[in-house]
Amino acid sequence: MGSIGAMSRHSAAAVSLNNIPVSQSAILSIRARILEAAAEMFRSQGYDVSMDAIAGAANVSKQTLYNQFGNKEELFKAMVADRAAAMRAPLQVHALERHPREMLADVARQYYSHACTAYEMGYYRMIIGASQQFPEIGEAYYEAGPKQILDALTQWIGREERIGRLDTGGEPQYAAEHFLGLVTARVEARGLLGLDIEMTPREIERRSRFCSDIFMRAFGPSRLHG
Repeated sequence: MGSIGAMSRHSAAAVSLNNIPVSQSAILSIRARILEAAAEMFRSQGYDVSMDAIAGAANVSKQTLYNQFGNKEELFKAMVADRAAAMRAPLQVHALERHPREMLADVARQYYSHACTAYEMGYYRMIIGASQQFPEIGEAYYEAGPKQILDALTQWIGREERIGRLDTGGEPQYAAEHFLGLVTARVEARGLLGLDIEMTPREIERRSRFCSDIFMRAFGPSRLHG
């Protein structure tokens, strides 16, 4: 871990990692590297992969790994939450300044760009398989990933309804589930079966806008249909 010490020598705001002063930016970089390595190791070797193997893939000590995440389940949850955060991002940035149609299209784009890849579907299949042996893993994945996305979308739709820009009849969660179903639809089924799901940027844009338009026809006040 000598390189970590080198990164922090000139930092005025430093924290401790394994009793070595390290800048906050270095800590975040190490954490991101661990999460990236963990995602690949979980995907390729399954949930049975050891923390030793993950530490080796991330090029950090086992002590650093445990200091950052505590145990394998917490690491797994953090990794899933990190992915879900990218999906929720459009709902948290200047949400009230954008037309609902554009916001929804952006959510769909995030799914197609980040989750709708052969790599991510392989990771998803691993979770489904691991859940048979470790049911808590399926629950942890749902709570840290899909549920967080659904909750964020539900809250956004509810807010849009309160200010008169959407009308779900007081059922924002059902509407959120409806929209996510529109987005995933056949694409997710094909991906889970190992079939080709890669899309060109043009197809991603076309699908994203289609899902957004359909949702607005169902739940958008008539004054926003144009």
